[in-house]
Amino acid sequence: MSILSPLAKPPWLYVIISILFIITVLFIWKPFFTWMANHLYIDEKLESSDVIIVLGGENEGERTARAVQLYEQGYADKLLLSDGTSLSWRTSAVEEMKAYALHLGIPAPAIHIENQSRSTYENAVYSRQYVEEQGWDSAIVVTVGWHSRRSRYIFEEVFEGSGIQLSYGLAKDPRFELDNWWKDMEKQQTVLTEWAKYVVYKVRY
Repeated sequence: MSILSPLAKPPWLYVIISILFIITVLFIWKPFFTWMANHLYIDEKLESSDVIIVLGGENEGERTARAVQLYEQGYADKLLLSDGTSLSWRTSAVEEMKAYALHLGIPAPAIHIENQSRSTYENAVYSRQYVEEQGWDSAIVVTVGWHSRRSRYIFEEVFEGSGIQLSYGLAKDPRFELDNWWKDMEKQQTVLTEWAKYVVYKVRY
C-alpha cells in the first residue's frame, strides 16, 4: 500500500480540476467566443436611398447579389461598385462585380464604378467623393455580416458632416457561419483578423 507524500495531490483533485476547467470553457469562454463573433454583426436597417454602395472583397459574388436584391426590391435605382484591386493583369475585381450585376439583370446605365479603393477606409473615402460629385443624398452600404460593424464605423466617420444619410445591407457569406468559429482555422482567422482591424481603426480614426 503506497503512502502519498504530504505534497502529492490526490487523484480525485485532478478530476475536480478537470471538471472545473470544462465548466469554465462551456459556461464562460464559449459564451465569450460566441459574443466575439456576434458582435461583428450589426442589425440590418434599410432606408430607400439614391444608391447602393457595394464593397469589394467578396468571394462568390455575395455582396453584389445582395445589392441586386435590394435594387429589385426598390430600395435604390443605382449601384456604386467600390473596389480598386486587380485580380490579374487582365481584369479587376470591380469589373467582375459589374459583369455579375449585369448577369443578374441590372441595366448598364444603373451601374457606377469606383475603382481606386484598396481598403474599407478607402471604400468610404472614394465613395463619399463619388456620391457628392453625383449630388446624391443617401446610400445603402452593402457588405457581409461579419464585416458590417467595422464598415459602419468607418463610413459613419468618413461621411460625418456630409449630410448624406447611410443605412446598411448585409450579405450572407456563403463560405461559413461563425458558430463554433474557434474550432475552425479559417473561421479563427476571419474573426480574429476582423477584430484586430476593428480595434486598429477605432484607435486611428
